[in-house]
Amino acid sequence: MGQALHHPVPGLHGPWARLQAARSGRPVGRDRRHGITCALVPTDLPGVEVGRRHLPSGTMFQNGPTTGTDVFIPLDHIIGGPDYAGRGWMMLMSALAAGRGISLPSLSAAATAMAAHTTGAYSRIRTQFNLPIGLFGGVQEPLARIASSAYVIDAGRRLTTAALDEGHKLAVISAIMKYHATDRMRDAINDAMDVHSGKSVIDGPLNYLQPIYRTIPIGITVEGANIVTRNLIIFGQGAIRAHPHLLDEMQALQEPDQDKSLADFDRHFWAHVNHSVRTTFRAGWSAWTGRGVAPSDAGKVAPVYRRLSRWSAAFALTADMAFLTLGGALKRKEMISARLGDALSEMYLIAATLKRWEDEGRNEEDLPLVHHAADTGFARIGRALDETIANMPAKWVGWMLRPIIRPGARARGPSDKVTEAVAKLVYEPSASRERLVKGAYPPKPDSGLGLLNTAFKLVMEAEPITKRLRTARKTPREALEAGILSDAEFEQLKRVEDAVQKVIAVDDYTPDELARLFPERPSRATWPEAAE
Repeated sequence: MGQALHHPVPGLHGPWARLQAARSGRPVGRDRRHGITCALVPTDLPGVEVGRRHLPSGTMFQNGPTTGTDVFIPLDHIIGGPDYAGRGWMMLMSALAAGRGISLPSLSAAATAMAAHTTGAYSRIRTQFNLPIGLFGGVQEPLARIASSAYVIDAGRRLTTAALDEGHKLAVISAIMKYHATDRMRDAINDAMDVHSGKSVIDGPLNYLQPIYRTIPIGITVEGANIVTRNLIIFGQGAIRAHPHLLDEMQALQEPDQDKSLADFDRHFWAHVNHSVRTTFRAGWSAWTGRGVAPSDAGKVAPVYRRLSRWSAAFALTADMAFLTLGGALKRKEMISARLGDALSEMYLIAATLKRWEDEGRNEEDLPLVHHAADTGFARIGRALDETIANMPAKWVGWMLRPIIRPGARARGPSDKVTEAVAKLVYEPSASRERLVKGAYPPKPDSGLGLLNTAFKLVMEAEPITKRLRTARKTPREALEAGILSDAEFEQLKRVEDAVQKVIAVDDYTPDELARLFPERPSRATWPEAAE
């Protein structure tokens, strides 16, 4: 392993060892294994150098290079023992697939739930034109997107981690969750900052959104950058694994016995043809009639099941035509592969949403969340398939597919009525809101989030009084003088106003304080020491 540490992979950062992936340069045992080998490398081995720490996006993220030249690594330090020398790529992909399905989706679920909690509360306590801003349609739209994303991401996280717990290998699903969870987290935090407006851009302890905003690029780029995940992994890895016949056909072609190879391929090929014909009729029938398949006991979400069945048939047919016309070139058509991956991902997330609704006891008050999530997903599937068909090199494919699957039909996205209903679920206290933000860590009372929670509670307690003021069209002082308010109610409104102003307020600094926070920046080589 003379070149062992020229290809480091960030991993364990304990005091004595690093997880390293190295290219094996010498045979181990009877076999020559010139692949990648994973080993735990003690940092006190001769030649090992632990580099300086990185500071990604201003967060304390354990990361930094470990290098070395001509480092001798004992065989018992190979993870799995000598038999796993040269099998590091398999180990890395397996570990990465599991990790991508747990850590980053969990981070995204927590961050998006935080966005739903804070933005819903802020839109209730912040007023404009004497009305809470959460009653304005322009605010309800992003608020509904945030709440819907929080519901979907956590639904996907639950389903994925449950499957991982059972020992399933989820390379494709983990890639789906990694990409879509972090991407939707980014959109949710951006929407939350838009609603909070100026409050969200002022640095300081009172800003509860900016720390999350700074960490977004980490989730987007680590464990496989989202660009790579979307364009190469989701559909690229999932297509052959998910197809009922492609893998069998490929394995038949690799059979050394020619007679057996031809017999097996012939059987699988005609099964593939039969599958494609049935898929074509199913896709056309469900697209034109809207009569997809739904469980007999689906209840109020039966239309979602039928639409999911309709779009799954459309996706299967489109993917089959892509294989037929592009063959091996499909993996080089990254934009087509990415769009097909988007459609596949949305179907998984909609299925996870339906499962969450079932698992939580079919709460009818959550139906707007289910419909908003499903309508959003179906619109994205329709757009992805439409763009795929439009960009297929063989134009006859579009002429054939478009009238069959009707990619633009029934894919308009959530209605205004559904959007308004979802926004109201987080705009004020509700059982649905509690389920969305369940598990959030309780903040300190004097923190920005603690002040928001206090103000939200006080505002809701005073709602009957403020409603009376709006009806009378009087200020608190005028209402007190007119006998509409009692002295106790007037004092209650003052406490509410004080609490709201503490939330709206942002951090401020004197020039001297700013000078201490941001000293004149020296050269890069001396910056960390100077900052201390």
